[in-house]
Amino acid sequence: MPWFETPDSKGTWGYHWKMNTQNPDIITNGKRQIATYYYPKTGPYYSSDPAIIEYQLLLMKYAGADGVFIDWPGTRALYDYSDNLANSNALINKLNAVGLQFGIVEEDRNWDAGNTSGAHGDFVYMQNNYFNQSNYLTTNGTPVVLNFGPITFHQSSQWDAILNGISPKPKVLPLFGFTSEVGSNNTGGEFPWIYQDHPSVVNNYYAQAANFALSVGVVYPGFNTFYAAGGADGPTWQIAYNGTSTFSTMLDKALASSVGIIQFATWNDYGEGTMIEPTEEFGYSFLTTMQTKLGVPYGQHELEVIYQLYQARKSYAGNTTIQAQLDQVFTYLANQQVAQAETLLNNLGGNNNSTGVYIKNKWLSTYLYEDNGQVKYSSSNSGNQYKWIQETVNGHIRFKNLSTGHYLNIEHLYSYVESADVPNTYYSSYWVLESYNGYTRLKNEWQSTYVNLENQSGLAQCTTVPDYFESSQWTLQQ
Repeated sequence: MPWFETPDSKGTWGYHWKMNTQNPDIITNGKRQIATYYYPKTGPYYSSDPAIIEYQLLLMKYAGADGVFIDWPGTRALYDYSDNLANSNALINKLNAVGLQFGIVEEDRNWDAGNTSGAHGDFVYMQNNYFNQSNYLTTNGTPVVLNFGPITFHQSSQWDAILNGISPKPKVLPLFGFTSEVGSNNTGGEFPWIYQDHPSVVNNYYAQAANFALSVGVVYPGFNTFYAAGGADGPTWQIAYNGTSTFSTMLDKALASSVGIIQFATWNDYGEGTMIEPTEEFGYSFLTTMQTKLGVPYGQHELEVIYQLYQARKSYAGNTTIQAQLDQVFTYLANQQVAQAETLLNNLGGNNNSTGVYIKNKWLSTYLYEDNGQVKYSSSNSGNQYKWIQETVNGHIRFKNLSTGHYLNIEHLYSYVESADVPNTYYSSYWVLESYNGYTRLKNEWQSTYVNLENQSGLAQCTTVPDYFESSQWTLQQ
């Protein structure tokens, strides 16, 4: 779904993060108030963010996906459709670099009844911009377009007009049971979606799949919409997740069927709770299930390396030297050279990983240092006790004091941040680097709290503070 916007992209939060009742500027326990019951591991994002695009595409690749179906808004200049089109194209422009295919899921609902010329214009756009790309999805050389409906155009004569003159003429696949509305001369199969009558409708589709020239299975994790809570129209029925059980069962069904393509529904529809990208609630579990069942030679570790790349993109925003290194990390990962990518990630900035960095507070212009197991701060930065070596363990970031070899942590939940010898499996010593207005916030993975100097007690704290508090904003200086 290419429809997410934030203040960084549009100056305000887009509808899909807030619906009609939520305010993402409200932050509780480190999380923004967004229109979903599930929280993206990256936090809410905008769809055209280059860092998000490479993160999402690399995750897809390492989970075993061959390509991406894009819920495409069309060319009509209405609502947020133009932004969604631009977001779609930003993602499409990166696909070749990762080696992924793509297909369009066309939304005829975005046109008014009778306006076949507008829908025709959508297909002209596809013809001129997508069908001629080598990585566009085809069947026997013919472009494939999924139609989420039809919703507006229910007569085959209308589809004859919509597709008139399009070359190459695509095969349009409507939802299961709707070939007659598009016309058998215009279709090449059908595809199922997520139904309240779960899983009966999908089972019925698989029983008939061999009858379609091109069949597309569907796999989803569950269904739990935010529409009612968000003051929006939409279904309110649910399909239980049961951890990853529903997802795993649906994938088994698809693999056992005769379908030619399996569609994972969806990557990131947070409003309906069908997202499989990493979240706080489910972690990487849907993607690791894919890895296991699809037989790809990767696991969660590789997914965590990709997340580490995303974190570094944000932490070092504006640092052209390190961003160039991260470009190389991306290239390594796109070419499945994981070891090289990880080595470079762990040595950003040349000797940065061996000599350490200073952690400087924006508000007080002071530096963190260790003093007998406590993390304090001072305007001075003389001595190795002020330097912290950034390390990565299984995709998690730790900070080791250069003088003592102790690790930044909050294991005992004291009123101050500790520096001690803690095992590398302890989440109390794992940190997420979040970018905010050119500075970095250090978020503890265990408690989702942030290192800050708000109390000015002489000791660093780790508590819940708003992201705009400069006491929680840091610069990592070499």
